Amino acid sequence: MAERVKKKPPFFTLKRWNSQKQSEENNGRAPITPIQNSAQFFKSTPSQTRTPSTPVMDTKPRKTISAEPIIDCPICCTRIQVQGTNFVDELPSNLYIDTLLQMVGISTTKSKQPVTPPSTPAGLQTVDLFAGGSRCSHCRSMCDTVDVTTCEHCKLKFCKVCWSQHIEDMRTQIGSILKQLDSAANRLEHKIEYYKDRCERITEQINIVAEEKINAILEAKGNLLQEASELTKAGDMSALALQSSLQEAKEVATKAMTTTEINDDNDKVTTFINLHQNALQLLTEVSKWDANRFVFDKENFCIESDAATPLDAESDDPLPEDAKHNNPLENEDSLTLYYRSRNFTPHYVWRKTARPCGVGIGPWSEHLYICATDSHSVLVVERAQARTVMRLSCEDMLCPVHIAFLKNLGEIYVTDKWKHCIHVFSKDGEHLRSLGQKGSRVGQFRSPEGIATDSAQQLIYIVDTGNDRVQILQPDGKFVDQIGVATKQQSSNTASVWDTKEILCTELNAPTAVAISNDRVIVLDSGNRRVKVYNKQDKSKVLEFGSLGQRKGQFRQPEVLAVDPLGFILVGDSGNCRVQVFKPNGQLVRVFGRLGTEAGKFGWISGIHVTKQLDIIVSDTKNHSVNFF
Repeated sequence: MAERVKKKPPFFTLKRWNSQKQSEENNGRAPITPIQNSAQFFKSTPSQTRTPSTPVMDTKPRKTISAEPIIDCPICCTRIQVQGTNFVDELPSNLYIDTLLQMVGISTTKSKQPVTPPSTPAGLQTVDLFAGGSRCSHCRSMCDTVDVTTCEHCKLKFCKVCWSQHIEDMRTQIGSILKQLDSAANRLEHKIEYYKDRCERITEQINIVAEEKINAILEAKGNLLQEASELTKAGDMSALALQSSLQEAKEVATKAMTTTEINDDNDKVTTFINLHQNALQLLTEVSKWDANRFVFDKENFCIESDAATPLDAESDDPLPEDAKHNNPLENEDSLTLYYRSRNFTPHYVWRKTARPCGVGIGPWSEHLYICATDSHSVLVVERAQARTVMRLSCEDMLCPVHIAFLKNLGEIYVTDKWKHCIHVFSKDGEHLRSLGQKGSRVGQFRSPEGIATDSAQQLIYIVDTGNDRVQILQPDGKFVDQIGVATKQQSSNTASVWDTKEILCTELNAPTAVAISNDRVIVLDSGNRRVKVYNKQDKSKVLEFGSLGQRKGQFRQPEVLAVDPLGFILVGDSGNCRVQVFKPNGQLVRVFGRLGTEAGKFGWISGIHVTKQLDIIVSDTKNHSVNFF
């Protein structure tokens, strides 16, 4: 059923017209007849037509206010006197109607002159033409301003009658607000309950997943410990078998030396040949006994094994000869061009030591110092004639690995990997003292390898390989600082109580070499296959580069490094049988060397040194040689 449409009442309702008419009669004025058109006001009315029945009126002329009619506005009750034929155009504008017309796009501006209300005609000064007041927003009736109340909530105006109704409406709305608040409170209770259920569920999931991860870690820990135990057992078994073979070979050799039962010379020769072959085989097995390298990968939580078998990796060919520069030490660009165009073919190969390791040039006589691990000594070689002029050794020296010098003090420092200390010699070859002992405290070492000195500050940088750190000592052995080690807070759960304790941790993994360049300390983090550069002052890390692999810029068991006069970094990539040259910012410049026994090829790089004249000296422990480039 269609809804009845409520029509809006017109402006001039019959009720309003009658009330207006009655009001005028009560005021003693003649009621105003509705106007049909504008011409009606201007018909000539000089006199009234009399009829016989019309009574004779007073013919005395009356004084009229004006001959022109006056109309009252039905909305605001303003009295307007009609003037002229186009009085409609002269009526004051209705702001409400003008606004509606402007909203629908109809202009109401008639001229550029501002619209002003009509002036009061002469002789009508006593007539109240403009009525004041305010309109009720509910019943739309005009009221005196004092009878109108403005609501502070809705900002609307109400008459006295409508104001009471409005107050009642607000009271009714308060009841609705209460219902809404009750409903909101109920919804909040349900949401709180749902939120708590969710939090409890998340707590349960955390406990479940944490238990799973803890169990997985404990299981992985058990597997790793089992694997390490098997490695230890296998090493012990093979070592025991090798020790038994050595002991048996020694007994046979001793018996052959002291026996007098063999009279035939041919039998003696046969015995000697057998002993010699057996000894060579045993020596080979001893040298290969630790061929497999095992490193614990902290990030992947696994034991990483890599056989110490060198590989033939990528290398570079030199640039054409015309690309060479006259002064390679002029700047980085000239030195980069020099390395890229240089033909890395050794001009001399020295083969007078079995297993050479670290190498260095003495700052006093330019002699070459070579760490000979098999002979438990350091060889001092005169470079011009390639002859040994001195040996540095002492009773406690077991396995010299690397060497460094302090020119001002005239001292030589040699790391001993198996004795876990630093041997100090004078430049004349006299053994002065030994620094450190086996342990993990500051000033103690576990299998130290790389070593470097800072002549400006008179400090020694020692790579404590077994303790995964670099220690800084004074020449007398006093501890100064360390690199790669920091303290952190670790939480532990004991007896259902969480406890926090401070532990030492390191970012290095079996580092093997160190070098000093200006204000930087370069460390070869061999276990992580990366080169890490630290600030010499605050020991903060400023750069690192490298990864595991055989491509250019990657490493496989790198063991040694050196820096040239301009800070370029040369890394002995032992597992890939090559030397890689990097700029101070870590950008790769050149790769040279291949796997082999010929000149310019390597079996296992064990030492490297760069002179001020950019001569490169590389020792090769498997090819038993020292190469001069």
